[in-house]
Amino acid sequence: MLGIVACTVALVVVLSAFNGLENFSRELYNTFDPDLKILPTKGKFASASDSLYTLLKQLPSVEHLSFVLEEKAYLRKGDREFVAVLKGVDSNFHNVAQLGKSVLYGTLNYNPGQAILGIGVAYHLGVSAGLENELFQVYVPRADARSLIRPDQAFSQAMLMTSGIFSIQPEVDEKYCIINIEQLKEWMNLNDGFSAIEVKVKNGYSVKGAQLELQKTLKGFRILNRDEQQEAFFKIMQAEKLVVYLIFSFIALLASFGLMGSMRMLIYEKRTNIFLFQALGFTLSDISSIFRYTGLLIVSTGVAAGLLLGIGIVWLQDVFGLVKLGEGYLVEAYPVELRPLQLLLIATTVLAIGYGTNFAAVLGLPKIVKVSGRLL
Repeated sequence: MLGIVACTVALVVVLSAFNGLENFSRELYNTFDPDLKILPTKGKFASASDSLYTLLKQLPSVEHLSFVLEEKAYLRKGDREFVAVLKGVDSNFHNVAQLGKSVLYGTLNYNPGQAILGIGVAYHLGVSAGLENELFQVYVPRADARSLIRPDQAFSQAMLMTSGIFSIQPEVDEKYCIINIEQLKEWMNLNDGFSAIEVKVKNGYSVKGAQLELQKTLKGFRILNRDEQQEAFFKIMQAEKLVVYLIFSFIALLASFGLMGSMRMLIYEKRTNIFLFQALGFTLSDISSIFRYTGLLIVSTGVAAGLLLGIGIVWLQDVFGLVKLGEGYLVEAYPVELRPLQLLLIATTVLAIGYGTNFAAVLGLPKIVKVSGRLL
């Protein structure tokens, strides 16, 4: 029983920790990723038009939308240099993304000549608190460049001033520099080009429903929700949870083998009682039921106790933050989250394993009785 309790507690606690980490990461990404992102199916850029903007604004599920343009660029400040992604945004970007919550230093400013840096990009350029207004050079490849033999014709060179520094996730912080989209279009010589359209779904509409509506309306575009925008990260998280679930399920199976051995020993120890029951008219099937119900009681009690204990530990961590992450993290304590369907899956798994091994153990009762009868 203690083995089953330990396995159930471990499954509840570890999977809840993975849930908390996944939910925390999703909240961080949600400050930068839009509800829906419209990407061209072919090519790196697409052409924007007033009719496209009007078409999207007429959809009932669309509250705000923002055209963005992304391109890699070479940044330089003094003797420091770094390759980052310039993300050009329009005046509606603040309505789509919640970047303001992640600003560490300075302010958000999308005017021409201003830049908001991820903290990783700022680190590589040597920009820190109090130095936000310093200038740095930027070299942007032109879309109409045919050759790199003449760098002065293949790249646009300009100066930018840092207006703010944000921090979301290392993958974002060390990648993006946000600037004005019209300025980036000018440097790249793209009059009406864009990389993506970021959409905020109106309250009362489901993201899934809005995604299907946009997919039917727009041809030649891919519509991605937030999880699909970070597909690789969340697939890795799901794979890790699956591996942990399988490992602890295997440990539960090993613990159930201990239960099988204990039931076999119990049957052997109670052989005289078994013979007494037989003399009173009990069949082997009736006697097997007694041991089977005993095993089921052990397994059920162990699973119930394990669930209660595991839920209690997770609740204590959520309320009091018993396990700290230490300094330098965005949260003080390790995040956890309980999910009812996951608890049901854990209970079903451990019960199925325990019931299966218990049933296998009781199947050996007739043979044990037969051997014990010869010995007696």
